[in-house]
Amino acid sequence: MVKSKKINVGISIGDPNGIGIEVMLKALSDRLSNDNCNYIIYSSHELIINQKKDLNINTLPIKKIESFDEISHDSLNIKEVFTESNYEFGVVDKQVSQKAIISFKEAVKDANEKKIDVLITSPIDKNLSYSESFKHSGHTDYLRHYFNEDPIMLMVSKKLKVGLLTEHIALKDVVRNITVEKTTKKLKLLCQVLNKDFGIIKPKIAVLSINPHVGDNGVIGTEDQKLLTPAINELNQKEDIIYGPFSADTFFCNNNYTKYDAILAVYHDQGLIPFKTISFGEGVNYSAGLPIIRTSPDHGTGFNIAGKSIADPSSFKHALKLALDIYELRNKIV
Repeated sequence: MVKSKKINVGISIGDPNGIGIEVMLKALSDRLSNDNCNYIIYSSHELIINQKKDLNINTLPIKKIESFDEISHDSLNIKEVFTESNYEFGVVDKQVSQKAIISFKEAVKDANEKKIDVLITSPIDKNLSYSESFKHSGHTDYLRHYFNEDPIMLMVSKKLKVGLLTEHIALKDVVRNITVEKTTKKLKLLCQVLNKDFGIIKPKIAVLSINPHVGDNGVIGTEDQKLLTPAINELNQKEDIIYGPFSADTFFCNNNYTKYDAILAVYHDQGLIPFKTISFGEGVNYSAGLPIIRTSPDHGTGFNIAGKSIADPSSFKHALKLALDIYELRNKIV
């Protein structure tokens, strides 16, 4: 049995000059009137009203709220965290981009205080968002510091789940950011997440190699044997649940990946290129292993198509569904 209270869904708007608000409004325009959610958007009231009009998107009424006591189930609730409403679709503007960070930070604060139950974050531009008040490489990095936890960036779709050992760092820095301890910790966390948030009791996890061909027995390199294999062996002492390391160049061929519940990629593009090739449009970025539930679409700000009313809301819809599924699984009464 699942708790019957309304689920408060918090949404940060992403860069106002991008497609974040468009895909959010499109996704919420399809919401069922009898769903079990209240939607709280962290923004300027006027900004949402203006973009809704410019993009000609039909939604429930837009309501500005001062407190959570004023939330309406029959409206899209705007918690006004800034008052400016200026935007220019497709334009790179660092000042406008900071509104995305204000929105995100306020939403995280409310999630931490349990005022919202799940958080969906719309896309930001990492370069434009970086500032004196936001010295982070993205949403996940901020959440890592805010909660003093080390989540795993987990890309999720119906077809596969790909976690990252390292995230938004330069390729030249990957190896020096890997230790046996870090690999072990990430794999343990991935096992726990698959169990807690996806209901997979005995997951099978594949690990991709650092070097081409897993180093070709030391000809190319020995990093896999030094940094990955000891962690795999340690976690397999009781039961074989971790497999690899596998050479990444052939791992995704012939549906090999379907044999595993999740995959741990060593670096960003190693995991994200095959994931987006296989699952683009339905993929979700989940910050797994945090006290809060945070998901995000798997695309960027889309400046090149912003304001043209052609942005696809599918990934946002999947991000919303995944967050709700995880919430309901975590809150089942045994």
